[in-house]
Amino acid sequence: MKKFSDKINESVDYKIPTAEEFLKRDESGIYNEIDIIHAMIEFTKLHVEAALKAASEEASVNTEPDYRGGEWSIVDTDSILNAYSLDNIK
Repeated sequence: MKKFSDKINESVDYKIPTAEEFLKRDESGIYNEIDIIHAMIEFTKLHVEAALKAASEEASVNTEPDYRGGEWSIVDTDSILNAYSLDNIK
């Protein structure tokens, strides 16, 4: 069985389920504390993986010349911090 994270890596069109959709993927509707803890961890992993993927794709580097004729680079931290909106977590 594929993990949700594998689906994220396969397709950029994959939509991460909402917390409710993720929890209700078990059709029995019966959840104990262990099930809920496991679901919370897996749901969090989905968003962390998506955030890291977005940051790696959205990160930008500013290159500036230095006084010796070379260059130096600075990662634009805002491009990383803004790559994944907290509004994606529902």
